[in-house]
Amino acid sequence: MNETTITSTGYFSGNVSAGTSTIAANINPGLTLQGNSTINYSNNLGLSQAVTNSNNMVRQVRVAVFTVKRNKENKIVSAEFTKELWVEIKNGSSVELAVAKELDKDFDPANTVIKEMYSITF
Repeated sequence: MNETTITSTGYFSGNVSAGTSTIAANINPGLTLQGNSTINYSNNLGLSQAVTNSNNMVRQVRVAVFTVKRNKENKIVSAEFTKELWVEIKNGSSVELAVAKELDKDFDPANTVIKEMYSITF
């Protein structure tokens, strides 16, 4: 088994790979993350996100859809809110595909941006 240890004396934000699992975490001072998602607290500071996702889990995802305008260099110069909705994601399915099924048939994928706001895993 691979073991990854991170001890934070300042602030750590990033992804930690340990064996076959990847943990996205924001670690505050005094929090130590060791091994395959073992968390040891040295104070009351919390872990903002630690996700373990097996193949049979279902997620309900809250997304926001925006229509963007781009300049000649293809940089986004403005964004307009289009829609907010919940979609169900099963077994590694794409959030973008699930949202595209809910949008009007004439939407422009080049100018549509989908952002995940939060999700609930069952």
